Amino acid sequence: MTLVEWDDTLILGMPQIDEDHHKLVNILNRCYRALMLHDHSHELQEVVAELLDYTQYHFATEEQLMAQLHYAAAPSHAAAHRKFINSIHNFKDRSDAGESFVAIDVLVFLKDWLVGHIQNTDRAFTNFISERTEL
Repeated sequence: MTLVEWDDTLILGMPQIDEDHHKLVNILNRCYRALMLHDHSHELQEVVAELLDYTQYHFATEEQLMAQLHYAAAPSHAAAHRKFINSIHNFKDRSDAGESFVAIDVLVFLKDWLVGHIQNTDRAFTNFISERTEL
């Protein structure tokens, strides 16, 4: 039971980034399974905590690489990361307050944001890296 299938549309060709993205997709699918099995309150808290930890690690790795390579779009890419982190903090606050439909909001947000970010924003960055290494 999955919400997002890990497939070629999500693979960017950079092993570390792809591995990180695959883990994020797995976290999303874990949340989805918990919601479908009606066992989401505790699972959601764990998923949100794991998302915060893992995305901060992953975003720091990407942003460090962007800085090293003088990636022109780094500020807007990093801004997207900050917006994501702020949204996850908001979901955590809502979940901690006992809001009942947070899990659905988290799933919709994560699916749309994660897939869109990987396929567009991160793909542009990995294309930039590929072009630099071909020179």
